[in-house]
Amino acid sequence: MVDAKKEDYTDIEEEDGEQGYVLPLDAGFSDYVLYPWRAGEGFFERFNRNFGWKFGVQLTVMYMLIKGLMMSVLGLIKLSYCKKSLGIDGTACQTMGTIAQTPWAIKGAIGVLSDAYPLFGYHKASYIIVSAVFGTAAFLGLATLPITSAAVAAMLMFAANLEIATADLLCEGKYAALMQTKPKTGSTMVSYVWGSFQIGSMVAACFVGPVADAYDPKVLFFVLTPIAASIIVPTSLGYLGDDKVPDAEAGFKTELIKKYPYIIAFCLVMALCAIGNALIDIFFFDEHMWQAIYAITSAVLLSIMAFLCLPRQLAMSNFYMFMASVLYIDIGGAQDFWFTADEKCVPGGPGFDYTYYNTYTAVVGAFTGWIGIVVFQTYMSGWTFRNLFWVTTLLQVVASAFDLLIIGRYNIAWGIPDKWFYMFGDAVIGPAVMMFAFMPAVVLTSKLVPKGLESTTYALLAGFQNFGGVVSSQLGIFATEYAGIESEATDDKDCNFDNLATLVAVSHCILPLLAIPLTFLLIPNKLMTEKIVEDDCCDEPSLLTQYFLP
Repeated sequence: MVDAKKEDYTDIEEEDGEQGYVLPLDAGFSDYVLYPWRAGEGFFERFNRNFGWKFGVQLTVMYMLIKGLMMSVLGLIKLSYCKKSLGIDGTACQTMGTIAQTPWAIKGAIGVLSDAYPLFGYHKASYIIVSAVFGTAAFLGLATLPITSAAVAAMLMFAANLEIATADLLCEGKYAALMQTKPKTGSTMVSYVWGSFQIGSMVAACFVGPVADAYDPKVLFFVLTPIAASIIVPTSLGYLGDDKVPDAEAGFKTELIKKYPYIIAFCLVMALCAIGNALIDIFFFDEHMWQAIYAITSAVLLSIMAFLCLPRQLAMSNFYMFMASVLYIDIGGAQDFWFTADEKCVPGGPGFDYTYYNTYTAVVGAFTGWIGIVVFQTYMSGWTFRNLFWVTTLLQVVASAFDLLIIGRYNIAWGIPDKWFYMFGDAVIGPAVMMFAFMPAVVLTSKLVPKGLESTTYALLAGFQNFGGVVSSQLGIFATEYAGIESEATDDKDCNFDNLATLVAVSHCILPLLAIPLTFLLIPNKLMTEKIVEDDCCDEPSLLTQYFLP
């Protein structure tokens, strides 16, 4: 592996500020026409001057190809792969997806491991390369093996997501460190990362639907195989800027564990709970009640540990965001299969094809996501955290109400076609709502993380919230089964979506509202621009250190 040259990353002259290209006072028509080109040229010059072209290549591969394109394809292809390639029903498809998403819940442990042990002498680069090898092999297996088992497919998708989650975490840690050394250029870095991600996601959305309609979705795994391997190249060439640890400093580092033993323990226990959940799903694939019981037990254990191991306000805010994820019960398996069911399964139903359901809605969803960012920055950035979380919850409920009206066929009675009415539902409005929830959560967390442990704490909190999604999915799978929903017709039984409307009403319109009263107990009533606690707050003792242990 090639070491990065120090001057590529640390000796680049920093700009005085974030000022980009400005139109001249006497701007003419040509100046306005050329403005996008000149502004973009100035942006890339600024990025290159501050961070270097090599790091730009690393981030482009990571966020445009790996997290943008590859992760989006993997998410969009799931439905068609379940129905056309595996021939499984909605609950099995959702169980497969829950297993596949497990690596996102163990990011805290991945962060601890990479910080504590330099694999082959590197804290970040080696972990990215090893995970990319597993991810590439997983996509090759998905593309070439005659897979008929959802559990086997889930294990390969687990490996694919492990690559994405690991590379995302470690690249994020590197660019966050660079942003700290060049604070005036923070928005340039964030814009580059999110812009790359949005481009990759948009490209994925444009071709997944049509390909899934015309061919076996497995062909897309052939496309993803070289993309999964692509990050090996810039990382091996040292473009990440991860210098090799001197031989004298090689080995397991215990300083981090000694300084923050309880937070580290929380990371590891959460990883064990998440992996245990995946193993139960794999080996007891159809035992949805026991899966739900395990998920609830793990959630209770981790919630208690959060209050024992984390500073009080951080634990409270983290628990709120975890519960907000859990209370919005994931019933995607039932809903996806209903919206795309044929006339035999759901007579008079929407019968959406994959081009509409995966491509058109994703493109519109990306557009609404951008609108969400603009609205947030323009009108909501001065709100209190509580008000923001209230609005997010209410928007979720309103969007789900549109889905409920479609399921009840009210839109048809009103003369509104399904494809028009669906654009107001959760799948399209959801990205904007996600932005409203994501941005205040990031700001709140940034004001509460312990000093010196920012990267690990971010990974821990993101993992805990992702585990909330896992719990939500397990509860949704059990609820779908309990409601008697049959999403695929067989020789022995017909499709049955009789209780789908009730399931959506409870899971997406009633239970999420319970998050609102929780804000009074768990979220500080402060403006986003205010200081939450004093400067030494993040070093306040946890309950464990304050009352039980020295």
